[in-house]
Amino acid sequence: MNKSDLYDRINTGILGERARALRRNCNKNLELIALHGGLARVVERLAGRHAIVIGAGPSLDRAIPDLRKCFRRLDVVLIAADMALRPLAAAGIRPHFVISCETTPMPFFQGVPTDEMHLLAFSCMSHRTLLHWRGDISFYNWMLKGEFYEDLWRMAGEDLGFVATGSVVLSQAVSLALGCAIRSLALTGNDLGFRRSYYARGAVSLDRFVRVASRMIPAESAEYAAIRANRMYEIRREGMLFHTNPPFLSARMWFEELFKSARVPIYDSSEPGVSPSAARKLGMREYREIIERIRGR
Repeated sequence: MNKSDLYDRINTGILGERARALRRNCNKNLELIALHGGLARVVERLAGRHAIVIGAGPSLDRAIPDLRKCFRRLDVVLIAADMALRPLAAAGIRPHFVISCETTPMPFFQGVPTDEMHLLAFSCMSHRTLLHWRGDISFYNWMLKGEFYEDLWRMAGEDLGFVATGSVVLSQAVSLALGCAIRSLALTGNDLGFRRSYYARGAVSLDRFVRVASRMIPAESAEYAAIRANRMYEIRREGMLFHTNPPFLSARMWFEELFKSARVPIYDSSEPGVSPSAARKLGMREYREIIERIRGR
């Protein structure tokens, strides 16, 4: 697989599908951007802490008990993808940061008490989704060049800060965290592939399968149909077969390339997640024990 070709196809697809939405959302968000500003004040909140970046893949379900213990630690910061917020909130976990770049309206935040959380918001994310957020916000732009994008960044404000995209929202969280002098990075729910399930229990998109379910098409069948439609590439890991799609595959390649130059320990409890050559594979309990030993020393 040629990485450059894959990245180019995805970026071209974003423009083809969402150019109008990006410009419209940015214009609607300008008032909130002026009120809240960019990433500058986020950097010091991450510096010197252990960062756990949380996605909504099915492996998140296993990590919940240890994440519940981690989020109260002063030396740990949790950064959750928008899709992962509901499963975490249902388990009594309040992530310090939530990150979102979804350009179409999604009920990520509806009914969730977000007052004490901090949203890392793409400057062109859905304005309607933003209106449901009640906590602090810091906006950012994508680290993409070209006349169309550069016009957008001038509109939003080039002082907000730029974050590498890497195809999925979690890559933006990782890019930000690694630029903030963290002590270690752990990934969970960042599966980038699937077998029998596509999302963690309670995720917004999984609820969508439940809402459209009927006697003839139960929710499990709707989810399996989505999995089958996305079976474009194979990943084999420890005797198990996973499937993935172009955005997940390009993100996986991006993570593995980025981690080669990382200056902090990187751990991954996602399944299949990144290659074992790119990050140390272990469960969240083992990661929690590692950072507890570090604190003890």
